[in-house]
Amino acid sequence: MIEAELSSSDRDRAYQRSTRADRIARIAAEKLRAASITMIERKPKMAKWYCLRVESGKEFVVEKSLEEANVDVFVPSEKVVFVRKGEKLETVRPFFVSYLLVRCVPSGEAFEGLKNVKYVLGFVGGHDGYHVVRDEDVDVFKALKGGDIPRLATNKSMAEGDRAEIIFGPFNGFTCVVLAVKWCRESRARVQIDVSGNAFEIESMPLAFLKKL
Repeated sequence: MIEAELSSSDRDRAYQRSTRADRIARIAAEKLRAASITMIERKPKMAKWYCLRVESGKEFVVEKSLEEANVDVFVPSEKVVFVRKGEKLETVRPFFVSYLLVRCVPSGEAFEGLKNVKYVLGFVGGHDGYHVVRDEDVDVFKALKGGDIPRLATNKSMAEGDRAEIIFGPFNGFTCVVLAVKWCRESRARVQIDVSGNAFEIESMPLAFLKKL
């Protein structure tokens, strides 16, 4: 009898936890509905692209979660070919580690829903609001075949501490500080941008996207 009572008590607690988790999931789904493509279809002229900051390595996980919630999401990415144990392999990696783009009709409910998604750290923005990515910058980036960087002149004198203007991609128009440079076939830089007093690091910015100031 005691064992049966304990078993019943355990089942009750498990049921309560499950019910609470379901309720939280329903609330989250309801909030994401405000950020969904359905809302964009209702108010297409109000829809804007925003930049979400997520945990490193979770870009595609968040992308999948948002796609399943019918949110318009885009992870700028590139194909990478490498050799392992003599075998030529291919993978896809984010162009901008820890960042992805979402398009939604701006509202407090939509923003809150997106920020509550697992592995999302927040929006790129500051006291003056969230950074809005221009449609044309997203469209040009989407048009890149296989993530190939456009053939832009690269300033080979770029070095740590230099200031530069970002001239391509979702961060187009920002001024940044170069924190480190990695010289290779497609040279990259780690840079820091300032958005209304908030600093954001971008780990692997193609040097071709930078214009030295």
